[in-house]
Amino acid sequence: MLCSTDKKYPFETVPYTIQVGDSFYKISRTYNIALDDLLEANPHLNPDDINIGEILYIPISQQRIDRPAGTDIYTIKTAESIYKLAQRLNISINVLLEVNRSINPEALLPGQIIYIPKPMNKYVNKAYKISLEYPPLWAKVNSLHYAGIDGFFRISVFKSDKTLADICKAEAYHRLNPYGSNPDIIITTAAALKAYLVIPSADQPKEMKKQAALILKYPKVLEVDNNTYSHLILWTDLEHLNDIKSSLTYEDNMLALECTK
Repeated sequence: MLCSTDKKYPFETVPYTIQVGDSFYKISRTYNIALDDLLEANPHLNPDDINIGEILYIPISQQRIDRPAGTDIYTIKTAESIYKLAQRLNISINVLLEVNRSINPEALLPGQIIYIPKPMNKYVNKAYKISLEYPPLWAKVNSLHYAGIDGFFRISVFKSDKTLADICKAEAYHRLNPYGSNPDIIITTAAALKAYLVIPSADQPKEMKKQAALILKYPKVLEVDNNTYSHLILWTDLEHLNDIKSSLTYEDNMLALECTK
């Protein structure tokens, strides 16, 4: 059961019964929690004088902050171990541990938050020499556009002699404000290439469905149907931007890529 020992404490907690040999320091190390957070969550206890059987509260929900790309949040149930969970979900234990590096797999608590890799479909565009992963419930709109009730992606290629920064600014600050009046521009890496992101501002029109953009320049000119292209642009909803960006792959040798699902 989730609870809170102090209305001012910002994190959810789960109760823990103090055992023989326990100390605040030992518990903080076992559950990979900052000692200051553990102390803040337990103002009713004297850390220098705790007794077997006393209830201590372990903060857990701060784990929600930096969710790894391509994962969903999962709440541990009573008597559940990470090994049983991996078996039940048919996930490699090594993969599960890789996305949950901050936890001690031998000391999970009911109500604790961990991350589960999402099942994803793979999209491959041999002409554009890219692949990416997308949620399995999204359906094909056309060969360049997939969408579902919770998001979408679309891709396009184009030719330009402008710098990547100028192209991104033109996209972000279009006169129709498709990304709102004050979008953010972020320099990043995608498919091992330099890229720019356009992040919508809070006043983005609702009909844009939280659209963000990723723009990159191909390392060499792309030839498709006797036309040449220099850049790729990918539009997706903000919620899925990080996952799709992380899965995006450029492959000059398209024989290395599988067929599109």
